[in-house]
Amino acid sequence: MEAVMPANLMLVKGQGNTLMPMTAADFETVQKIKIGRPVAASITQPRNPVFHRRFFALLNLAFDYWEPEVQEWKGIKAEKSFEVFREQVTILAGYREVTYNLDGSVKVTAKSISFGRMEEQEFQKLYKAVFNVLWRMVLSKTDMNEPQIETILAQMLEFDS
Repeated sequence: MEAVMPANLMLVKGQGNTLMPMTAADFETVQKIKIGRPVAASITQPRNPVFHRRFFALLNLAFDYWEPEVQEWKGIKAEKSFEVFREQVTILAGYREVTYNLDGSVKVTAKSISFGRMEEQEFQKLYKAVFNVLWRMVLSKTDMNEPQIETILAQMLEFDS
């Protein structure tokens, strides 16, 4: 029996409920499958990558404007961290998991926003909730209004392309 190597394909839905290869590479992979042979598939509809980039542009913009009060812990100056900022904003936006630590204390972590774990509609809700948190805690303290922020995000995405 001839085996086909596992492949991730991008397919597009066509007329008559058919799935067709999206790119030339996808087409070449499909060509290797013999007619009438069954194949196993796991179908996911990926989120809009432009919207995903917009989300991170928003986070980066707010992070750049965020100026935490300088503090020390046991003589060590606290550092500004994008990863901690992103996690805290996600938690404050309501996208969190609450679990127990081994000692019985409560631990709050941000939910995963990976493409495989969050569908487009939920991601759009997350974006709005995160925007509201960032507006309330960081961006409203700048000299920008919401339309100006949207314009800046659009410009950041153009530059990124």
